[in-house]
Amino acid sequence: MIECLSPSADCTLITTQYREEASHIKPRWNTLSTRPSGVRTIDAIRLGMRASEDSYDVIHIVGTSVIVFSPVYKLLGANGAIVRQIFSPHDLNDGLVRPVRWLVNNLFVGAYAFTSPWNGPWERDLGYGMRKFLLRPPIDCELYRPINAEGGAGVYARSHERTILYMGPLWPSRFPAQNVFEAIRLLLKKGVDVGLEILTSTRSSALLGEEVLKLANRLGVDRNIVLERRDLSEMERVSAYNSADAVIFPFPEIVKDGVNGFLIESDSSKDICDGIIQALTSPDKDDVGIRAREGVVKHFSYPVVRERLIETYESLMVR
Repeated sequence: MIECLSPSADCTLITTQYREEASHIKPRWNTLSTRPSGVRTIDAIRLGMRASEDSYDVIHIVGTSVIVFSPVYKLLGANGAIVRQIFSPHDLNDGLVRPVRWLVNNLFVGAYAFTSPWNGPWERDLGYGMRKFLLRPPIDCELYRPINAEGGAGVYARSHERTILYMGPLWPSRFPAQNVFEAIRLLLKKGVDVGLEILTSTRSSALLGEEVLKLANRLGVDRNIVLERRDLSEMERVSAYNSADAVIFPFPEIVKDGVNGFLIESDSSKDICDGIIQALTSPDKDDVGIRAREGVVKHFSYPVVRERLIETYESLMVR
């Protein structure tokens, strides 16, 4: 997002950061950091204090607790409008947090940004008059483009005829591991020599990663599964996408079946299996890929997202 906005706005990244992670931050970015404590609440307090040391028009919160950060930031006298970024579905089991979130939203938060047009039960938690807007994740379309690539991100040796890629968090709402692995087993029974490459961030749960691998072993597909917790460079991501024969994408709302991707009716193992076969064998798959690229440029490219973000930020600043 900073890379996208930097031609039009003065941006500062305020983050928790280990020393070894510094190489992932571009040197031209203005960066303020604190060392992670290992406790989310403490990290959010430290980030709120750090952010309050300077003056900003907008604080866009990604990946830290808005319930903790916002009161700290505002009560220390800072005046920037707070925008909370939402990537994940609403957790129906967080009943104890809901009243606190509602109060914090009403007192301190200016807007919610959703990556998906579906925000479901979030609606009742946002507070009176809460601004909300759709923020597509900005993509450098000059970098993320079709190229000839082999071997993924250097993780998977492509020892199978077909490679399926999943890149993202391991939350069950995004990656229903049991159903996906059972779909891989069905593909193997049908004679499809397939390997599944799972790439997830180092910030994702190590315990959840271990559970996923144990599940693969129990289902007898561990020889066809590679899981790696690693923070990839941009070029590694591009290589991984280009080397996959099909990608499991957990955001159905931006996919039009047969136009820019292939939708499945449910996340059952049979439907996942059938969907993968369709993606691998459809005579229209190349045209679908071309249209998917065109859609990304139209909705996710830096100029498009930048214009939308600047308009939204300016509307918050005049309130």
